Amino acid sequence: MVGTLTPQWDRSEDRAQDLLLLDSLPGVGPAGVQRLARSFGGAAQARRARFRDFAAIAGADAARARARRDLADQVDRALAQAHELDMSVVTWGSTWYPDELLHLADPPPLLFLRGRIELLALRPAVTIVGSRRVTTRGRDVSRTLGRKLAEAGSVVVSGLALGTDGQAHRGALEAGGDTIAVLGAGADVSYPRTHTRLHQVMAERGLLVTEFAPGTKAAPYHFPRRNRVLAALGVDAVVVVEAGEQSGSLITVDHALDLGRDVWAVPGPIDGSACAGSNRLLADGARALVSIGDFVGTVVEPMRGESHASSCAKPVEDRPTGTSSEELVLRSLSNDALPASEVAVLCGQSVSDVLAALTTLELSGRVVRLPGLRYRRAA
Repeated sequence: MVGTLTPQWDRSEDRAQDLLLLDSLPGVGPAGVQRLARSFGGAAQARRARFRDFAAIAGADAARARARRDLADQVDRALAQAHELDMSVVTWGSTWYPDELLHLADPPPLLFLRGRIELLALRPAVTIVGSRRVTTRGRDVSRTLGRKLAEAGSVVVSGLALGTDGQAHRGALEAGGDTIAVLGAGADVSYPRTHTRLHQVMAERGLLVTEFAPGTKAAPYHFPRRNRVLAALGVDAVVVVEAGEQSGSLITVDHALDLGRDVWAVPGPIDGSACAGSNRLLADGARALVSIGDFVGTVVEPMRGESHASSCAKPVEDRPTGTSSEELVLRSLSNDALPASEVAVLCGQSVSDVLAALTTLELSGRVVRLPGLRYRRAA
């Protein structure tokens, strides 16, 4: 096995080729890529690790697949295709990689971006989700909400699916605003086919975001992965317009709650199945969106004191280490596990700042993360 001391790991040293190959191995996935990179001190080191050590973390099938020439060729072709299609490929150590995704338990190792990459740096940002089989009322609410948020200067984030998602994007585009689509397929794959034109417009006027390589077709198991990214990018709020009891939107909500996001739901009729899931969210404590004007005023207006334009480009320099912030957070922890929200109260910082510090402390081995975004000092 790997030595008792975890090697130093600098995310910025992880190359797209290495990350994409590891992510393509059988049974690995984003969480597995992170374990491998952390265990061996980087993605390249993981690729070169001894079979026995690699298999102990990722399994024998993955360890054998590392050496397949056809897999390496597939990775090279995917990255070349991304370049030909004018996509940006950012790794989890890149300047343009959204910090918010690093707070996930399984952040995407890399992203394929098509369109206006600068939208990733803009605030406020609100995610709108809901049913594909949305009612007429739900379509109207989604479109109006997307338009009003865009008019007020918010980035509208959604999933480009039928129903709620498509209407939210259309509303934002109608207002000449900014909108991001998170996909469950390659950025060059139009899914669903009825959204082919919308997909093209989003690539020109908005931004397409995906962790799947060019040419990757949509698959049912891709969408839960997409939903965690939707939750993370909805920094200022996640809104559920309509959702049935089994709606995939509820997966997005679970991730949003883990990340400390504000979750809102539009109340619906109590005698229909279309709103059973979203109404249940309200019963469980989600904030009720009963007026689009009031919602926009609550979420977007507080951000207007900050310069929207100043966020248009991420700084070129490396992210600050925030050492003093990390030490403050560490002093607030003990051997008893605490939720991130409680740590924020103890040290007088925002939840987002605390999560960023906790992520760095966890990567350095000074903090242990437990289920439910609870943290304690490492032994």
